[in-house]
Amino acid sequence: MKILRASAGSGKTYRLSKAYIGILLSSGQKDAYRHILAVTFTNKATEEMKERILDDLYRLSSENPRARELLVAMLHDYGSFSVSTIDHFFQRTLKAFSREIGQLADYQIELDRRSLIQEAMDRILDSLTPDDRELVRWISGSLEGSLERGSELDIEGSLYDMGSQLKSEECGKLAESLGIDMLAEYSKDRLERLGKACAELRDSFIDALRNAGLEDVSRSERFRLEGRKRVLKKLPRAMEVVERGFRAYNTVCEIGDRIFSLGFAGEFYSAFDALLREKNVMCLDESNLLLRDIIGDSDAPFIYEKVGVRYDSFLLDEFQDTSNVQWDNFLPLLRESESRGGHNLIVGDVKQSIYRFRDSDWSLLASGVLEAFPDAEVETLQGNWRSSREVVHFNNGFFRMASERLGLSDIYADVTQEVMRGDAQGGRVEVDFCSDQLEKTYGCICRARDAGASFGDIAVLVRNRKAGAAVADYLLQKGVPVISDDSLDVKSSPAVNRVVSLLTAYDNPDDVICAYIAGSLGIEFRPEYHSLVDLCESLLRALCAACEGFMDGETLFVQAFMDEVRSWSETNGNNIRQFLRHWDETDLAIGSPRNENALRICTIHKSKGLQFPYVIFPFADKVELYRPGVRWCSLDAAKYGLPEVMSGIYPMNLGGDKADTFFDDELERERRRQLVDNINLFYVAMTRAEKALSVISAPPTKKFAASLSSGRPEYSRLSDLLYEYVGGMDSISYGEPYDFGAIERRTAVEHDFFCCYPSVPLGGRLAPSGDAEDFFGDGSVTGVGASARLRGIVLHSVLSSVTGPESLGAAVCNACADGLLSEAESRECMDFLSSRIASRPEWFPSGNAPGVEVLSETGVFDSAGREHRPDRVLVYPDGVRIIDFKFGDRREKSHLQQIERYAALYESLGFEVLECCLWYVEQDEIISI
Repeated sequence: MKILRASAGSGKTYRLSKAYIGILLSSGQKDAYRHILAVTFTNKATEEMKERILDDLYRLSSENPRARELLVAMLHDYGSFSVSTIDHFFQRTLKAFSREIGQLADYQIELDRRSLIQEAMDRILDSLTPDDRELVRWISGSLEGSLERGSELDIEGSLYDMGSQLKSEECGKLAESLGIDMLAEYSKDRLERLGKACAELRDSFIDALRNAGLEDVSRSERFRLEGRKRVLKKLPRAMEVVERGFRAYNTVCEIGDRIFSLGFAGEFYSAFDALLREKNVMCLDESNLLLRDIIGDSDAPFIYEKVGVRYDSFLLDEFQDTSNVQWDNFLPLLRESESRGGHNLIVGDVKQSIYRFRDSDWSLLASGVLEAFPDAEVETLQGNWRSSREVVHFNNGFFRMASERLGLSDIYADVTQEVMRGDAQGGRVEVDFCSDQLEKTYGCICRARDAGASFGDIAVLVRNRKAGAAVADYLLQKGVPVISDDSLDVKSSPAVNRVVSLLTAYDNPDDVICAYIAGSLGIEFRPEYHSLVDLCESLLRALCAACEGFMDGETLFVQAFMDEVRSWSETNGNNIRQFLRHWDETDLAIGSPRNENALRICTIHKSKGLQFPYVIFPFADKVELYRPGVRWCSLDAAKYGLPEVMSGIYPMNLGGDKADTFFDDELERERRRQLVDNINLFYVAMTRAEKALSVISAPPTKKFAASLSSGRPEYSRLSDLLYEYVGGMDSISYGEPYDFGAIERRTAVEHDFFCCYPSVPLGGRLAPSGDAEDFFGDGSVTGVGASARLRGIVLHSVLSSVTGPESLGAAVCNACADGLLSEAESRECMDFLSSRIASRPEWFPSGNAPGVEVLSETGVFDSAGREHRPDRVLVYPDGVRIIDFKFGDRREKSHLQQIERYAALYESLGFEVLECCLWYVEQDEIISI
């Protein structure tokens, strides 16, 4: 096991590719790539890693025959080239266990649980009746609590937030560690006992204060301990009561405030689980939990047997983004690999962990792996191959200072990097604190353009999509061409909006105005439609016919819309009204081709793994040290002398003043995690630049400026630390202006998009099938009841998997296991094929026959990229034999043409064709060419 700590720009992709190819070349197996699994975080990173490995292997292939052999094998067997996202690997594994988890084999994975949470809550509210007194009481209590706190009365929003918290991995992990059953935890009986215990403890504390000579502590003043200390010091007895019971009193009050909202938790779990079963879907995070429960006590060979492939080596990229559940699922596989002498590599950087909202846990990379594998080798990559000298030195200094100020020096111990680029020009870093950040951003772009930069050299990184949309709107007004992964909203497309409007009219046929507009376009609303997808396609065709140029510039938006329609309808059906509601609640954006000469805008999260010649980072002040939120905290009642019914987990607020409760230690740990999240976000943003970096922020607040002047700075934003680092200057720069004209650029590639939606009426898609006996016969395959066609298919499948006489038995057994043959039929199949194979021993050599390689249905590509698969090719030192099996009794000209194409293809590859023939197996007739 090797752990590679790779800071930004340190060349981790190169090291991953090098490690993968090293394992390939050191293995003596021809299909070694089948037994290596490389895992990364996103689909884009997966494709980049595949391309990098194949490119590096191609460079080696000219001088290394083994590299060439592996490259050819991987290209011909590309589906077994296992580089995937971590979620894709786990879902493929889980599919193999569908029977064990009690799911239908065609269940779907829901990536976005937000819509499911919303629908579950809607069902609860819609089903309320006067008889649901407890639910109504809980809702009323929640509303009263909001009124007392002066909060906005948003019951649906509050319930949705609670549902999101309940379904978080954090909540599930905490409940599991304490052995808590969530349905029992929030049952009516338990919550009633909890409420009663809270009320009794509150009353007992108030009574103790009264007995000490103090009046009742009002709800609005109970946390103002500091203001009361002067009075309490004069009252030793009262002070003793407060010191003994005040934290318990505050804790009880915090729990009591949440009883009403927690009353919905049990109902939510029931409604959510029922919804998943109804839709036959599973949330991605819950599928990982299920998989862990299944494989937790299993050994690796059993898992591999179910999946159908064995991995000897693992390469795990972006490991800082791995969750605890994912790590639990990988651990038995890694341990088995280590025990067998496999090569395993884990690569990551704690400083780039910015996906904790997706349940990633950077502590796994920091310490978890070493706890599991104490003998693992650890290597830290100190060089930076991406950025110029000025950018590297600025980041070294700033993050070293910031981590010290925030108490994170242990996490940022490896932040200092060496400059590896040999750019004679150097680079430039600018930091500006100004009120009009959009204008400043445009000014930076203009200066870069004057220095020879193309728009494609420039990237603007923002904290969120809202900021990205603001930047895009401003720059478009200035005439700057912009592309973005996040800011091109599909809902802004006129073509999509017209289709949505027609769908709305279709769902409301009584709307006279909509009907008139549709009629003027020649669109006729029919009461029936086959599917939502077909309906949308028919509307698109009608609009294309009625409106000239309807699709001009709209292709990407329409395709994204249609993809959303298909995805939604597969899970939710074809109800127009429900889809329109989903569409109203959906934020769908598209990305444009990256090789266009346009300025790139993307969020910091999307920029991870990317690099740009010039990076502008406006609104840096939006990265705060802490943010309000909810943290699930556990309470051990016995530890603090509280009633046992109070033991459990509760959602506690992170914002506002500390309440002095028994939850404070856990909340403080969460604040430290937030510090790491946000300094990491800043780190990712400031390490994307190759040549130049501009950071733009709002001026510091007067409060911070005053605290900085006093020598005791009180930081609230990362930009406060940046302001201190640059010495309190409003504008400062390092290095000389960069000459972007010297950058080598690739030529832009034109992209053609399919932009029409041809469709055939349903009647034109269907035709009578002549294969009815295949489906309505008695199920026999080799007996007299089977159709000739189906019999031929099964026999062809068995014969194609036979390499020599000794492998026929295994091939027939596999066909039985797949349900293609019954036990009785297998004996008939065995007898028939063994006689045919025995009559052609030269085509079916035994496994130990020297100098011959058997290729069964191996693909060969022609110059146009079309794939051809001869049934059987025998490769000898002096040439090849090509055999194609036919099980029908019809002799067709196309059969000869097909075998002639096979012969021509192998001749074009440099092989001498020794024999090329058709074998009609049933008649045992051979036709040679």
